[in-house]
Amino acid sequence: KQARELFLEFLVVGLNHRTAPLEVREKITLNSEQLPSALSNMAAYGMPGVILSTCNRSEFYALNHEDASGSSAEWGDGEKRIKEFLVDYFQIQLVDVERYLYLHRGRDCVSHLFRVASSLDSMMLGEDQIIGQVRDALDTAVRSETVTGSLFHLFQQALRVGRKVRRESGIGRKAMSVSRACVELAEGDLGDLSGLSAMVLGTGDAGGLAAKGLRSSGVSNITVVNRTHRRAVELAKTLSGQAVRLPEMPEALRQADLVVACTGSPEYILGADLVSHVMSSRPDRPMFLIDIAVPRDIDPAAGLVNNVFLHDVDDLDRVSEARRKENAHEAQEAELLADKETEGFLQWCATQEALPTVVALRDKAETIRTQELKKTLKKMNPNMSTEDAAALEAMTQAIVKKILHGPTVYLKEHRNPSDLRMAREIFDLSAGDC
Repeated sequence: KQARELFLEFLVVGLNHRTAPLEVREKITLNSEQLPSALSNMAAYGMPGVILSTCNRSEFYALNHEDASGSSAEWGDGEKRIKEFLVDYFQIQLVDVERYLYLHRGRDCVSHLFRVASSLDSMMLGEDQIIGQVRDALDTAVRSETVTGSLFHLFQQALRVGRKVRRESGIGRKAMSVSRACVELAEGDLGDLSGLSAMVLGTGDAGGLAAKGLRSSGVSNITVVNRTHRRAVELAKTLSGQAVRLPEMPEALRQADLVVACTGSPEYILGADLVSHVMSSRPDRPMFLIDIAVPRDIDPAAGLVNNVFLHDVDDLDRVSEARRKENAHEAQEAELLADKETEGFLQWCATQEALPTVVALRDKAETIRTQELKKTLKKMNPNMSTEDAAALEAMTQAIVKKILHGPTVYLKEHRNPSDLRMAREIFDLSAGDC
């Protein structure tokens, strides 16, 4: 029975801060502890791959399959399976989120991932956290045994491209992190931050950067709160601040002028009732809340409390847009680099996909050459010298090489499945040989 051959195509289904509002993004988000389970579940739907989930995006990468016969029966099946996984795993209705999802295949998928890794698709142009997030996503998929082959190579290349673009384009020199933008947002509302009291909820990368940003902006009284108190103590020491345990947070909150929340909690850390209760004891003293967590740490209803001013991560966009305009030249240079790297990677992919057909073609030509040469030598002078036999061998090898040069170059430059099918039909190469 003829072996069935499949062509692989890169595929990503996702949403980000440009396509979906925060209330939708937080329904499809994963923390590091949830990733292995989600990867296994996605693989159970026939789509093993890589999941990249950050505060501004959730993306699901896999390999789509097309039947070598060209049948469209399975075309698009990968997109369908990933969406089925999303519905079941996150317990959502597809109709509620589908209009926010984007789909990229083939070249578009490669280009998208390279732009993501280069921070060109980030809310904060040039920020350096995304490269670590892409690396962590790949490492988790490797440990979960859900990524191999060309998809693994794609992510490895994305990491290389991300580093190269930030290094050579200059976007990294003027980069701003989400946490730094958070401080600028606070300064825009409050002016000089020195003399204010601040509270930071969360001690991860974002919490640490936000706390240090506040400190460098003149905030001397900083309270750190975290579920793991030891980590809160460690961060507070670097800031000459103080750490309080989570149960003690309500009392400490009474002294805070500014609160930055960035934990990985799936539920609200600050409820509207708690904020309302705290404000009842200080009605004339405003409180500014900045929630950069996804899913959110602060109940949106807290922003309705009198004299409370609440911002979420999407409010940082006004800061990022101003910075993006300032760095327009560097961004254009980075885009060109990412595009060049995309084309280079696709050329490599084309060579890899054509390789089985090229090898089969050369093997068949070599088999025919040796068979015909043996027949010819039997009919010729049996006393032919070793030198003459070697000359005939070299001549037939040269003929085959010259004839196959054109088809080989063509196949390596074209990754379209129809081109490979045509080559197999013309040269009568079975799928099992390729």
